[in-house]
Amino acid sequence: MIDKELNFTIYDPKNFSKDGPAGCNKCAGIISELLVQTLAVEGINLPDSVVWKGINSYQLHTTKGSVSIATPSFENTIAAVYRGGGPKGIIGEHKESFDDFLLGQAVKEGAAHISVKIEGIEYKNGKPVLFSQGGEIEQADLVVGAVGVNSAKMGIFLDMGFGYEEPRTVKAAIAELSFDEEIITEHFGNSVHLFLLPIKSLKFAAMIPKETYVTLCILGHDLNANSVKDFLDYPVVREVLPKSLSYKFRCRCLPKMNVKAPKIPYADRVVMCGDAGSTRLFKDGLGAAYIMGKAAANTAVLHGVSKQDFQEHYYPVYKNIIVDNQFGSYLYFLADLYKNYGLLTRWMLQIVQEEQSDPEDPKRLSSVLWNMFTGNERFKNIFATAVSLPMRFDLWKAFAKTLVRRR
Repeated sequence: MIDKELNFTIYDPKNFSKDGPAGCNKCAGIISELLVQTLAVEGINLPDSVVWKGINSYQLHTTKGSVSIATPSFENTIAAVYRGGGPKGIIGEHKESFDDFLLGQAVKEGAAHISVKIEGIEYKNGKPVLFSQGGEIEQADLVVGAVGVNSAKMGIFLDMGFGYEEPRTVKAAIAELSFDEEIITEHFGNSVHLFLLPIKSLKFAAMIPKETYVTLCILGHDLNANSVKDFLDYPVVREVLPKSLSYKFRCRCLPKMNVKAPKIPYADRVVMCGDAGSTRLFKDGLGAAYIMGKAAANTAVLHGVSKQDFQEHYYPVYKNIIVDNQFGSYLYFLADLYKNYGLLTRWMLQIVQEEQSDPEDPKRLSSVLWNMFTGNERFKNIFATAVSLPMRFDLWKAFAKTLVRRR
């Protein structure tokens, strides 16, 4: 037993129960199987009021065809949520936001939530002091910067002068497409629709069904205000959308995404977590935030809150995600090859289709794609499967079949 009295205060002026931009955290809102299960182990079970849709498969769309990839566990464990109250006008008594739910859980466990905007932090007598509206509000033993890359509050930590720098970012494009609930159920079902298309600025895109909306998330580089319309006009995408049915845009934004972590994420009595620190490349930011938050808490409670304590006990976990993302970069490079070259695209679809049709198949390529885009597995482990001898044998077999068909 740890004989320590712990007092937590969460300073955040945002009201996550509000719909529209006021409560939004600019995220696609996919909770991976792994995070759902991890939260359950911690005693946090996501209620129906938080989950807008249970996801049991991915529909992969390419210029050479489409294929369905079912969840390996055959359980509806991926959760589609809203970080805030959802698009403007959607909020109701039967639903709540994921962030508001988690905030409520923290308050139930004894944390205090104060709706105050922190505007500055300074060291006094070796401890960080928080300021708001020009006045001192609290001297803290530890300040955790869980501010995200889309928050102006990141500047507070840049001004502290301990060497923290903003993460390197790229822009994503997110939009909410409004449909009737029956159309969502019949046309999109319980699947995330994933697009690997030979568009230069596109890494991948996903459509996530959520009752009366489909959340469109486009990831890549050089995205701008026209990226959503250009994507929706692409022939493969038009084939996926319900024909002869109009949709309305309720929300659109171009949020930043962390693609390279800052080198110095801590100082004495200060530590950065979540998107402000080290996070997973192009996916599972919520899962990474959980990992880093737990590492920071373990360090503070079990070891201490000095810079040296965080260097010894927090940084190894932080660095582990950075190293793992290097394997992720290799995987996304391979994905670019497969989506940009038609013959490789055909091989990929052929292998996945054969894997999905055979219950006894080990489904190597299916698992690589599933884990890449859901966040269920570390990039390092996915990469090991992707370059394994059995996987290469499957690719050569697909190549041989293609040659036979051509002859």
